[in-house]
Amino acid sequence: MPDDEAKRRSVSLRDYLYVDTLRVRSLLAQLASGLPETRRSDHTRRWTDSLVGADGPRHEEGMNDQEVRSLADLHVAMLEDDAEYAQMLLDVSEPSKKPKNWNRGRLHRALRPGSLIRVKGPTNIIYPASFAASAAAFDSFSDNADFSRDVEKIVHAMYGGHLTLRVYPCGQDEWDCQYSGVISDPGNYLAGEKTVLFSRLGADPQEWTTIATISRIPERDSTPATDRFEGAMSTLQATMTDGEASRQVLEKMIQETSRAMEGIGLSEAPTWPAISVIPLAVYRTVEPSKLTPELELDD
Repeated sequence: MPDDEAKRRSVSLRDYLYVDTLRVRSLLAQLASGLPETRRSDHTRRWTDSLVGADGPRHEEGMNDQEVRSLADLHVAMLEDDAEYAQMLLDVSEPSKKPKNWNRGRLHRALRPGSLIRVKGPTNIIYPASFAASAAAFDSFSDNADFSRDVEKIVHAMYGGHLTLRVYPCGQDEWDCQYSGVISDPGNYLAGEKTVLFSRLGADPQEWTTIATISRIPERDSTPATDRFEGAMSTLQATMTDGEASRQVLEKMIQETSRAMEGIGLSEAPTWPAISVIPLAVYRTVEPSKLTPELELDD
């Protein structure tokens, strides 16, 4: 019985919301190849046991969608295990809870683009295209059809058909202190589920754990967005007046305009002190519920 009790305590159950199956598989393959031979053998044997069912192990091409998804979930756990062993995974949950670590640039100096991180905190996953569709549905009962078309254009320009991830380690009151990212779902993990995420998760942030790579760490920039727009336009106009527009000038204008759009929130890019990430997995640990005396009802 003591052995059974120990096994129960060691069980870890996760509810996966999203997995970037392609990136997780790529990183896992690279890490596994670099592990010491003894650990690689033990590691492979241990995780392979988890894949063996009543009919024995199966190749991925012979699996259905649900089995492939389950394999992707398992790959995330394997990736975390390997990355922690190789000291390639940094848990930033605790230091990210302090606004001063964001505002003073401490996190920005500690992290590097491409770094693998794990962060647990209040998280929002939003599907803007679904909101636009809802707005259109409501407008079908009114005379304000122009509004829904405008909303749809703005949503498409800013988000495309992707989902957005927002992790607020300091809480929503410190909205700027966030890890932000786009979920493009290249492995089609969320097939058929995007449109129901809002009904499942609601509008308020929930506690989730995110595994991600750092995509971009913005620099502190106090230049007003309007000044960037004006500078980009004046550069282009001056060049056109001379009768020629070089590729270099045009690309500089595009860069400055893009920075200006970022500064006023018209593109999915972080502004200081937010940090941009590429989400690899989003999950939460399943905790057992317990009945309390208050729940004991009289007959």
